Amino acid sequence: MLIREARWFAARMKALPNEALFPVLNLGSQTAEFRQKEQPWLERYVFEPLRTRRGQIVHSDLQSGDGIDLSGDLTDLAFRERLRSMRFQSIICSNLLEHVANREEFIQYITPLLPVGGLLFVSVPNRFPYHPDPIDTLYRPTPTELAALFPGTEVLHEAIVRCGSYGQYLWSRFLWSPLRTLGKFVPHGKKTKVESGAPRAVSPVRRLLPWLVRGFRVSCVVLRKTEETL
Repeated sequence: MLIREARWFAARMKALPNEALFPVLNLGSQTAEFRQKEQPWLERYVFEPLRTRRGQIVHSDLQSGDGIDLSGDLTDLAFRERLRSMRFQSIICSNLLEHVANREEFIQYITPLLPVGGLLFVSVPNRFPYHPDPIDTLYRPTPTELAALFPGTEVLHEAIVRCGSYGQYLWSRFLWSPLRTLGKFVPHGKKTKVESGAPRAVSPVRRLLPWLVRGFRVSCVVLRKTEETL
């Protein structure tokens, strides 16, 4: 989640009463280190304010790790039943859908986790470079296209949030965490010898060079569940 994207969602959440938000499920949460160190604005703008309201936040991811409360695959029925039993009132699904191969099937598992009236906070890049985690399907919808994937919901808020360029992102990361940012560009260990004639992989930094001045955009929606779906 980018900084302006986090602030956009934080403003929508701030305007809602506790009973509309909690408990909240954060799908594809990553670890505590990611939320607090790699992207510290997630903690500052989204999760710290939610915690001060003393509501329950459950972080869930496919992997296990520090700061992940529930590990599991949403396509697994037993895991979905466990989530459903926790009676979440809202779900955060941020920058996850572009990394899912079976996107339509995956989305069908999300809304049944909420009661009628429950809220979905969903974002997907609209204009953003290729970023595999572990894959990137290059799904880059408009907010209208994104909302249309969730049957039985209505749109409360939608926007294409302009999040600055890669150059601005790097500068912001440096201001938030100078040593950690610089460490990303310092070589570690020995260089691996490339066999003659073998294709060379394009480094992430080189791949992102055209985006130093080209702006990122993110499609963001807040949806309310209006009816039960199969």
